[in-house]
Amino acid sequence: MDLNSERLAIAQPEVTPESYYRLIVDQITDYAIFLLDPTGCVITWNAGAKKIKQYEKEEILGKHFSIFYTPADKDREYPSYELKEALAQGRFEDEGWRVRKDGSMFWANVIITAIYDHDKKLIGFSKVTRDLSERKKAEEALFKALEELKESEERFRLLIEGVGDYAIFMLDPAGNVATWNEGARKMKGYESNEIIGKFFSKFYSKEDVEKGFPEYELEQAKLNGRFEDEGWRYRKDGSVFWANTILTPIYNSKNDLIGFSKITRDLTDRKKLEQQLFRINEELKESEEKTKLLINSVTDYAIIMLSVDGYIMSWNTGAEKIKGYKAKEIIGKHFSTFYSREAIESNFPQFELSVAVEKGHFEDEGWRIRKDGTSFWANVVLSPIYNSNNRLLGFAKITRDLTMRKRNEELMQKNKELIRINNDLDSFVYAASHDLKAPVINMEGLLGALLEDLGPIQEEHSELLHMMGESISTLKKVIADLGEVIKLQQERERPVSVQIPELLQEIKSNLRDLIKTSKAEIIIEDLAFDNLMYSRKNLRSILFNLLSNAIKYADPQRSPKVVVRTSISATGEYILSVEDNGLGIANNQVRKIFSMFKRAHDHVEGSGIGLYLVKKILSNSGDSIEVDSQVGKGSTFNVTFRHQGQ
Repeated sequence: MDLNSERLAIAQPEVTPESYYRLIVDQITDYAIFLLDPTGCVITWNAGAKKIKQYEKEEILGKHFSIFYTPADKDREYPSYELKEALAQGRFEDEGWRVRKDGSMFWANVIITAIYDHDKKLIGFSKVTRDLSERKKAEEALFKALEELKESEERFRLLIEGVGDYAIFMLDPAGNVATWNEGARKMKGYESNEIIGKFFSKFYSKEDVEKGFPEYELEQAKLNGRFEDEGWRYRKDGSVFWANTILTPIYNSKNDLIGFSKITRDLTDRKKLEQQLFRINEELKESEEKTKLLINSVTDYAIIMLSVDGYIMSWNTGAEKIKGYKAKEIIGKHFSTFYSREAIESNFPQFELSVAVEKGHFEDEGWRIRKDGTSFWANVVLSPIYNSNNRLLGFAKITRDLTMRKRNEELMQKNKELIRINNDLDSFVYAASHDLKAPVINMEGLLGALLEDLGPIQEEHSELLHMMGESISTLKKVIADLGEVIKLQQERERPVSVQIPELLQEIKSNLRDLIKTSKAEIIIEDLAFDNLMYSRKNLRSILFNLLSNAIKYADPQRSPKVVVRTSISATGEYILSVEDNGLGIANNQVRKIFSMFKRAHDHVEGSGIGLYLVKKILSNSGDSIEVDSQVGKGSTFNVTFRHQGQ
């Protein structure tokens, strides 16, 4: 009799595909599979959930799923974050510590998927959890030196329908495929109409089929309650992949066998890495002496072995070159010998060892000490070394001397600063020493002498004398402003909390005569913040220049009106705005007004340095200023402070 016909002839209860999935979920014990309502409260509970998390269904239904999380995760609202990410991305996957009913911890792989009805309305979330505590321990032991592989091996994804990381399907009691999910389609290459009703031996090699291995799996699953295996399986196109499979018998309420759940994961990449790692280890065993010779021949790196307590066990040529010690001088000494007294007193060497054990490796850059007492800038990588029984044997320590790179970086930074300072100094020395200082002193002296010589006839020339005096005063102000440019390079005031309304009132008092003469109105409104952490002197200079310019460059057809506002941008930047109704600035002048000696309107008295000072102050503190202006309507200067720690 044909074997396949015999299997198909086995009587089986009438079960719909939907009930197959429900039975899979209810009876699977290796995975906690349950539903949450939209708020995160538990509304279903399967046997796997009871086994893993220890709660009876009556104890947990209606409770919020955050009950499974650590206090730290609850404090940072991590359960809510998982639901938000599942909503935003459609699914959320994570691995981490979870808490059982008895308070014990286990390492869990968790997948949360948002579930919608036909009207695309959220009806809740599916949550699949697997206890990977034992797997995590084994993976940590095997892949400690390979960080990326460790991360990929710690995660184990489990999804039901629509998730492509796992093949999850149902077999009937004879072993014929009864259901087929998206993960199965992606992994094995068959469409559901091509595989449903076919015996599952199609995924096995010819040799496995001939020796009856698929039937053996079914018998073992029935006998022991489950069957787990790893081996090569075949896709539709004939290609092979390394599979982890779990086969679980499914029974109905009358204890009749109605089929099997089969969960398959493609572990081909892990298998290849294991094989590669095995080959590498074998090659290393065969070429241990060559490895020692190779390490000793390296001169650009110090490669040494430390004991568990940090004592030096081996010493290569590079270590001797970089640190200055001969092997016989240093082997047996503690590696803290290379550290400064401050680092030793703060227990930093021991901290390095602890982090290396905890994280799998430790990397740092800092100053280290040679035998002769000189310092060098070192890049250090420290890795724990384990034997096949996962016992810590010591640490591999690789050090590289990066002193030249460090010094070059520092020199480049200093050169940038010197170039910036020199540019300003050049302008100052040229303007103040050669063009302004000597002529102003001479003119001021000559004007004084002229006033003495004129005597009673001063009155006849009063207007001309007044104009001369005003010109000298203007030149002196230019010199004073240039002096402020130099001070900006030399002064570094500590920021303080500056009350903006109070500072504005002080500036208005200083501008009293200008305000009265021009009939200007200065208004403060819409203050999103009223204080700033900033140099008070510099902030006063910024506001003074912006307010005085707003009044000076007023439209003669209307009284000046200046509005000061503060706001906070969506990205958290603090913005101070000064808006006026003055002459406005032409587009071709906007980029020039922040340059030294540049003015948008030549008929207005000024030195052309005020806005340059404002720009310089803000650039030095990492802040910025922009202007939005329309000719005939006015201008708005927006000052952005990016570094507010309030």
